[in-house]
Amino acid sequence: MSPQVTAGKDQENPGRPAGEVRGMVQYEVAERRGDFIRLALRGELAGRLWTEHLQAALEDHFVDDGVKLILVDLAGLSFMDNFGVATLVALHRESRGRGKRFLVELPEGQVKEKLKVTGVLKILQEGA
Repeated sequence: MSPQVTAGKDQENPGRPAGEVRGMVQYEVAERRGDFIRLALRGELAGRLWTEHLQAALEDHFVDDGVKLILVDLAGLSFMDNFGVATLVALHRESRGRGKRFLVELPEGQVKEKLKVTGVLKILQEGA
């Protein structure tokens, strides 16, 4: 799926230059003990394809395996769009519905600003 480009702007991600290719998001288990897991995300959490892929992977591996606290380290993300925000919110809701806590930590730069502007930073950091 390629971004829609019109008049020098990426329509899916207006803050990005036209024609700039989005990278994919990667995750790794940074720490796991008992009912706690810390995941580290790297790359860009952007575009429907990559965010849906990440959401499916996390739901399959971490939402149903006895983990009670899922902590997601965002320091390695360089960019996030609205699809990325929606993915984190959906994982937060899914986790809460299953009696788990889903929290994010260490957002920086554009990622932190995107979470602030959309009004979900506090919710995702505090689990409210």
